[in-house]
Amino acid sequence: MTTSKCYVWRWLPGATDPVVAGELQFDNRGRQMFIYGRSYLERDNAEPIYESELPLRPGKHEPIDGLDHFSCLRDAAPDAWGRRVIENRIFGRGALGSAF
Repeated sequence: MTTSKCYVWRWLPGATDPVVAGELQFDNRGRQMFIYGRSYLERDNAEPIYESELPLRPGKHEPIDGLDHFSCLRDAAPDAWGRRVIENRIFGRGALGSAF
């Protein structure tokens, strides 16, 4: 099974810089899995990203209720405009692309 991944960053209360909270993995069907980083779990001020979906504990987390994605992380993802800007930058086009 092929897996791709990205890191999830988080601003903790009172912090001026974000820290890596964990790793979001995607299998070849697009299903997500999340693992909190050991260094994040060891922080005195660590908080769960969203208690009902991603409680603060070690090990692999899977989406609830048979879903493929974590709702709390989907809400933080770029919207359609943001995805278009990111893809245009990846392919070397201007931020506005052909939207205008």
